[in-house]
Amino acid sequence: MDLTVILFILLGLGGPLAFPVFSWAIGRWYQGTLLNALNEQEKQQNAAFGGHLIGSTSSKMTTLSAQSSVLLHTSIVVGPSMGQMFFMWFKSIFGGRLHSYDVIIEYGRREVTRRLQEQATHLGCSSIVNLRIETSTISFAKNSKSNTSSMEFLAFATGIRN
Repeated sequence: MDLTVILFILLGLGGPLAFPVFSWAIGRWYQGTLLNALNEQEKQQNAAFGGHLIGSTSSKMTTLSAQSSVLLHTSIVVGPSMGQMFFMWFKSIFGGRLHSYDVIIEYGRREVTRRLQEQATHLGCSSIVNLRIETSTISFAKNSKSNTSSMEFLAFATGIRN
């Protein structure tokens, strides 16, 4: 076979996958940098917050004394890259765990919790109780055949001031 024929065959087979693979790689790299930055921010914030109580409970808490309380809330929207969505679609055909969505969910929950801690610190709260995180999937298409989506994380809690 001629080299140009081999090149055309490779481009014909690999060309359609080039964009999803490139997008997936860039998306994974970017998510990795976001998670590393989040790790550093959490370390700094935990030191500043003093490791005080952050709790989510439905039972009565009698160990905390409060001078006042305040509602804390924050939300973010995050989503996978187009390449990650392509590979998640492909993997959903065969079944199994979708790692890209796991990374998005982990990042979203940790980020809204960090933002709540930051808000509590600015408002003079010494602890956070009744933490709730709501997660919803957002599709941008009007029909069920959406090719883009993201996840919204809404967190709210009660900040206790002593």
